[in-house]
Amino acid sequence: MSNSRYISLWFPYFGAERVQRIFKLEKKHELAIIENNGNTQTLSSVSFGAYNSGLNIGQPLHDAKAICPQLVTRIRSIKCELAFLHALCRWYTQFTPWVAADKYDGVTLNIKGCAHLFGSEAKMLDLIVSRTETVGLTVTSGMADTVGAAWALARFTHKPTENYLTSNSIDQEARATRSRAKKKPQTNSSKQRTIQLLKNNTTRIAPVGHTYKSLAKLPIASLRIENEIVTKLNQLGLKFVKDLLKQPRAPLARRFGTTLITRLDQALGHVPESISPITDRKYFGVRISFPEPIGLIEDIKKTIEKLLTRLCNKLKTAVLGLQKLKIDLIFSNNETQTLLVSMAFFTNEPDRIFSVLLLKLDEIKQNFGIDIIRLEAINVGPILQSQSVNNLEIHEKTVKNQNTTIKNLIERLGTKVGLDAITRHIPAESHIPERSWQILNAAHSDYNLGNWPTSSCNRPSFLWPPEALEGPKNSRLEDHFIWRKKLFHVKTKLGPERIAPEWWIEDNNWRSGVRDYWQVHCDDGQFLWLFYAYGAQLPGGWFCHGKFG
Repeated sequence: MSNSRYISLWFPYFGAERVQRIFKLEKKHELAIIENNGNTQTLSSVSFGAYNSGLNIGQPLHDAKAICPQLVTRIRSIKCELAFLHALCRWYTQFTPWVAADKYDGVTLNIKGCAHLFGSEAKMLDLIVSRTETVGLTVTSGMADTVGAAWALARFTHKPTENYLTSNSIDQEARATRSRAKKKPQTNSSKQRTIQLLKNNTTRIAPVGHTYKSLAKLPIASLRIENEIVTKLNQLGLKFVKDLLKQPRAPLARRFGTTLITRLDQALGHVPESISPITDRKYFGVRISFPEPIGLIEDIKKTIEKLLTRLCNKLKTAVLGLQKLKIDLIFSNNETQTLLVSMAFFTNEPDRIFSVLLLKLDEIKQNFGIDIIRLEAINVGPILQSQSVNNLEIHEKTVKNQNTTIKNLIERLGTKVGLDAITRHIPAESHIPERSWQILNAAHSDYNLGNWPTSSCNRPSFLWPPEALEGPKNSRLEDHFIWRKKLFHVKTKLGPERIAPEWWIEDNNWRSGVRDYWQVHCDDGQFLWLFYAYGAQLPGGWFCHGKFG
């Protein structure tokens, strides 16, 4: 178990309370923050007063208006919310230097070695909660040995766990029903308890070494997994973390993916999970305003080239490079056009960036003249420093030059089709033919991954899923067979080469057992790769797996 201690703070009404702070509104004020979700406006955040009236996050705006006609709405600004959350992170550094934002509505603190400065962990948490309340935010908190456990305690311990599905819980109904429903009227006592629960900042502390006990009775959703997986697990009767721990891990990973197992191990402390403290983002940008609008493409090129040189000089001073460049063109009619240029690796060489940028200039609209041109590096990172070359490093220099040429090609192609559309194959450690390679993004993968492994046996140029043959019924390869409703006559054959499945990986494609492969020349010139499967969980037989070039 890690000796670190973490505090997770969750602000359930973060977006709405940010606006309430600006306009100095009371918490009982019915306010909702809305955002566009496709063709529908939905609620991204609600105030405590709106929540108490029956509104929930994700609810369509027209349904919310029907439930609460006096509802006041504001458009969501993700940029402003993130700026406020980052300011909160800096404010929480008065308690610990290790503070990180948790998406859009939470903060995580690593308090290792800090609790004794405030008397105890409980006193420290009470101080954090009380000071948070003074800035007008509702907060629930959790403290545990792991980030996942603290996150779960902050968000789920104030919810009922024994009666997981109740008659009054419309939050668990179908979306279409939930969006048009209103919560059943609460009795005065139950309503008072709900208000008191949300008004008082709920705190939960898991003692050191009691992570499992604190998580056992919490819902599956507390493991930070997708809602679809939560729904499927609940349909199987797995509602709580303790139910999940009783199940074998291998079937869970096969059915629901490794993310579920990883999240479970992170919450229990079997897999380490650290937080990255927030840092002030450095801004790298340049701009120019013209006394008179410009429109000639040559003038635009020269201006961008000068601005790019200034921007790269700033990056060189900080020993950084950019991987994505944004160009904003502001026209005289106040319209703005944005161009994005992506590089295969971080660079601060203006000539290299400008050569790729030229491929984008034909996208400039034939609009009114341009008043302002602005360049901004939106993805910045360190550049690996080149080492001195001696007589023993000539080969490495040659390889580096070759890699640079390849990356230049990828950058130029990525400008047209996108860097994510360009992939490359690398060798994988597997003797199974169809699993002997991996597909990686060409722009963001290492080029010095070694050579492809050599094999004493010939391998086909084309592979496809095994296709059954008609004709032979035993392991002996006959002089003729039928494949794809066509008769083939065997001219020469070479084999067999026996390939066994990887016993440590359960692969449905190999449930037919061990395979004996043959290289078969047919009288019509076809050079095929056939195999006989001896049968296991599935019946065996003869199959065609590929073709040689």
